[in-house]
Amino acid sequence: MNLSQEHMDFENKIQRIVGLTLLKVQYLEINYESDHPKPYYKSKFHEIDSIDFSIILHTDKGKIEFYWDGQFYQYGIGVRFNEKTETATGQKWDVSTDDLWGKFIEQKIANVKLTWEEVIMYEDKTGKSDKFTYPQDLRIDFSNDKSIFMSAAGFLNEDDKEVMGLLDNLIVTDNESLARKVKMIN
Repeated sequence: MNLSQEHMDFENKIQRIVGLTLLKVQYLEINYESDHPKPYYKSKFHEIDSIDFSIILHTDKGKIEFYWDGQFYQYGIGVRFNEKTETATGQKWDVSTDDLWGKFIEQKIANVKLTWEEVIMYEDKTGKSDKFTYPQDLRIDFSNDKSIFMSAAGFLNEDDKEVMGLLDNLIVTDNESLARKVKMIN
């Protein structure tokens, strides 16, 4: 797979999180019921959360926001550092003490691994095709030898056993075996 300078710049941007200490985690979801907001991020899998907008990591050096993005292709992973979130209709949920995230609080980010995927789009009328390389998933390793897996994907239906990529959604888990089982990572 050939990565352009833009891809390498993004890869380097992601690497900036290494060495930071995680202090707090929030999910930003679209506020579907403004009168009675409630979280929608729980999936049928107890160890997988499904977030329709972004995951915000608060660290000792500021805020990192992971979100679904179209920089390289419609629905990949994007990242912002200490920037304002681009939605005014969102609801934030502090998930720092949830089972999924609690073990990572006060831990240093030791490594990050970005997985690039390729997709080929065909245009029926012209017969032309374009190949896009985009950031599909991310593994963040912490100083306690535990990891978080994040993917720009989601479950189309509540009873789905596998995720679908290329969606305007993020899923996250700390269970690598489960992440592989639901096709969140390869």
